Amino acid sequence: MADEQDKWLDRETAELLLRGEPLEGVDPASRDRAGRLVVALGALSAPPVPSGEELPGEAAALAAFRKVRAERADGSARAAGALGHGGAPRPLEAGPVRIG
Repeated sequence: MADEQDKWLDRETAELLLRGEPLEGVDPASRDRAGRLVVALGALSAPPVPSGEELPGEAAALAAFRKVRAERADGSARAAGALGHGGAPRPLEAGPVRIG
């Protein structure tokens, strides 16, 4: 890595640490630093969420999404009725247009 004081932490060593494999051929001081690094990385990583459980705030987020979606659908239906469209689908093409 870029820091000169951490020459022991090359790409291969970093990969070993990330995979949880033991470091072989590393001096004790570097091994101690690697251990502290592993503890710090473990504290920063989020625990996996069980697949069957709801995420924190998931129910509230879904309820808010559904509420806004329903409000927009009601507003669109009212606007279409006020404009006289009556909810009939509009053609995708206007057809030929004569200019001049």
